[in-house]
Amino acid sequence: MPDDVTANPGVGGEVFSTDQDGSSIHWPYVKMVFGPDDTQTIVTATQGLPVDATPFAAILETGLLELIGEDSTEVSASGDYSNTADLALGGTFSGEILSFMLASHENGSGAVQEGNGVMYFFDADPDVSAGDTALAVIGAEHATIIGITQIQAGDWDSDASGAVVHKTVAIPFHAIATVFAVYRNTDASAVWNSAVGDNEVLDINMWFRRDS
Repeated sequence: MPDDVTANPGVGGEVFSTDQDGSSIHWPYVKMVFGPDDTQTIVTATQGLPVDATPFAAILETGLLELIGEDSTEVSASGDYSNTADLALGGTFSGEILSFMLASHENGSGAVQEGNGVMYFFDADPDVSAGDTALAVIGAEHATIIGITQIQAGDWDSDASGAVVHKTVAIPFHAIATVFAVYRNTDASAVWNSAVGDNEVLDINMWFRRDS
């Protein structure tokens, strides 16, 4: 069937390009354009629609937060937990934890601790404090764990100023605003804040990829 439609038939108006199917319906042909008012840039095979190539910073850092402070209750036995570090993501995002760093140092007269342990990452606050020996509600907090990483004594790199662990991981997370991190000491020889002047500190920093 014939294509195209003439405006004001019988008078002789403009012709509009169409594709008429097997019935009486005309499907108009259009050209996609973009640009500010009164300008038109035609979209072609070599000139696509403009897009923001970097809509947001894909790799983000939470910043250093405290897991065990010099004034925290002692974390001295194997099985003792640290405080909970609330690692704010800066918005409600989904993505993947790429790596984290633990920094251990001494603000008093004790030794820098660099023993075995476990890092837990949660999508809800487990409400754990330094010296606790179990999660707040048995079972419920375990169900909110999104990642677990073992820390071995040999993972620490130390000098006169302290010790550092840097772990590369792949821990996906759904749309949340905060990742909650907890360290669990599993080394009876790693004793945190067990005496006056024994002021060990453990901090965490985390890097993640934002996907939404």
